[in-house]
Amino acid sequence: MSNTDTRSGRAKIASAADSFTTDVARGAKTMERDASDMVDTVKRNAGELAETVSTKLKTVGVDTDIMAHAARDQASELQRMIGQELQTHPMRALGIAAAVGVFVGLMTAR
Repeated sequence: MSNTDTRSGRAKIASAADSFTTDVARGAKTMERDASDMVDTVKRNAGELAETVSTKLKTVGVDTDIMAHAARDQASELQRMIGQELQTHPMRALGIAAAVGVFVGLMTAR
């Protein structure tokens, strides 16, 4: 094997590694954005559900303000935990997001 072939092979490997790194970083950004969208959706749906439950509980005399405050604290904690998981284990989160995407794709294809 000549020096030119060796340099060419190394350049190809370096290029492939750079491409892979770029793809992984792009995937992690997409996953982080998707997770943020999911958190927003969960918060919105939880708010609607809380309003319905609050109305029903108020009719029987339960103080829903205290319960609402506790729910907000838990939602904030969940968002913090998701963000921390994405930062500490981006590849795991990317794998989970890919698995969820495949599952949703299979379910919608039926």
